[in-house]
Amino acid sequence: MNFDEFLIDPKAGVEECRLAILLALTPTAEMEKELIAKYKEMGIRSGVTMISGFGISSQSHIIRSVINLCLNLDIISRKKEHIHPVAHCVLETTQSTRASDAIGQNFCFKAAVVRKGSHFALCFYGDLAMHELSGHKTIGVGFQILGE
Repeated sequence: MNFDEFLIDPKAGVEECRLAILLALTPTAEMEKELIAKYKEMGIRSGVTMISGFGISSQSHIIRSVINLCLNLDIISRKKEHIHPVAHCVLETTQSTRASDAIGQNFCFKAAVVRKGSHFALCFYGDLAMHELSGHKTIGVGFQILGE
C-alpha cells in the first residue's frame, strides 16, 4: 500500500474527514508533524491540540480550545462566518464521540482540524470514561462548510 495514495480517494478526491481522522490517530508528536507537513504540501491547513474535561460542562472550554487552535494556526479567520461553523462542528464531533450522552463522563481527546478551501473537518480521538476503571477509546468526526 502506498500511503500517499491512501490519503486521497481516487473517486471522491480529498476527503477532509478522512484526513482529520488520520491526523487524530497519530501516536507521536513526530508523526503529527510529518502528517501536518504532508497536508501542507497538498494545500491543506491542519493542526492538533489536546482537550480534556468532565461532562458536558466542559463544552464551552472545548469550543474555545478548538477555535483558538484554528485562529492561532491561521486555519480560520476571526469572523462570524468561520467561528460559527467551527463551533457547530465541535458540537457535532462531541456528540459523535458520545461524550455528551451520559452525565459525568471524563474525557481526554486529541483534536485534529483540517481545512481545504471552505471545507472544515474536526476529529476527536481518545479516552472516555464514567469511572477510571471503565474507560475506553472513542472517536468522533464533524464536517462544516465555512462562509466567505
